[in-house]
Amino acid sequence: MNRSRFAVICLIALQPLALMAQNKCDAEADAAQSKIIREFSVNPPSKHDQAAYLAWSQNLNVALATVGKRHEECIRANRPAISPAEAAKTDACLAAVRRRGDELANRYRGRTLTFQEQTTQRAEQQTLQDEYMACSKRVNQ
Repeated sequence: MNRSRFAVICLIALQPLALMAQNKCDAEADAAQSKIIREFSVNPPSKHDQAAYLAWSQNLNVALATVGKRHEECIRANRPAISPAEAAKTDACLAAVRRRGDELANRYRGRTLTFQEQTTQRAEQQTLQDEYMACSKRVNQ
């Protein structure tokens, strides 16, 4: 009982620290999104006037998409540069996964597969997709 209370107290105490550590780009995007939503919700058109409501909602979506693009650009600009060694390592990882994918495709090409073969092929494809994502994830971190 004391451990669970201690854990809850620690979580509550650490919550402000997590908020302070929030990414600058995320904070700017959240603020811009909130501002746009506030501005657009001040005087929305009637839902019965379809043309006005459609124009209003399209403008809202364009504004929110712009915030999303700025957010992605901010994240991209603040991401540390990848060293040539890390880039070569990632390229080698991706090439190996692609090569095994080609081998898998060649193994099952040109014939009708049994249910077991289809199941095996799909499992191997899923494994390759997971490995490809793992190689790609290293680059994006």
